Amino acid sequence: NYDDRYFSDKHQALPKGGYTKLFEKILDHPNITVLLNTDYFEVSDQLGEYEKLFYTGPIDRFFEFNERLTEKLEYRSINFVTEHLDQEYYQENSVVNYPGNDVDFTRIVEYKHFGNQQSATTSIVKEYTIDEGEPYYPVPNEKNQEIYKLYKTEADKLTDVYFVGRLANYKYFNMDQAFRNALDLFQELERKDTKRVG
Repeated sequence: NYDDRYFSDKHQALPKGGYTKLFEKILDHPNITVLLNTDYFEVSDQLGEYEKLFYTGPIDRFFEFNERLTEKLEYRSINFVTEHLDQEYYQENSVVNYPGNDVDFTRIVEYKHFGNQQSATTSIVKEYTIDEGEPYYPVPNEKNQEIYKLYKTEADKLTDVYFVGRLANYKYFNMDQAFRNALDLFQELERKDTKRVG
């Protein structure tokens, strides 16, 4: 349809300044150290003691060295192709999904709609789903769900290691659901800490 809102939810919002600014503010805390371009598994033996570890990567990667867990989960990745066009707008809405087989991309995003930018030219990003590359989406078929349960059982045995987010839970989340997942975990940990202290 041509509902030009980003999602169909009754209430919608984007963080002031965008998600980048939001996360910069969240991470700007003296108790948080950020390591960019760093693979967790290349530095995990250097971490030393920690009170809590929050893991957001693929759950099967976390257990890569567990000899009992050898089956890998399937993921889909995305190839983003940017096109700069010499026209004011390419499409009427910020995001148009293409669920059919008549084109090989799944979605086109025209970001200038989000901020109501005025420009004589525009840029679009076409998204192509691919099987190889950085994992973006779980493939929630029956086989993968059974494999995930094995990883989840191992994850539940760990103390003070928390699996949060789309890849760690092997579940598709929209951004609001990802925030909810993190907030639910925070509230659960806060209740546990309150019980310990109280």
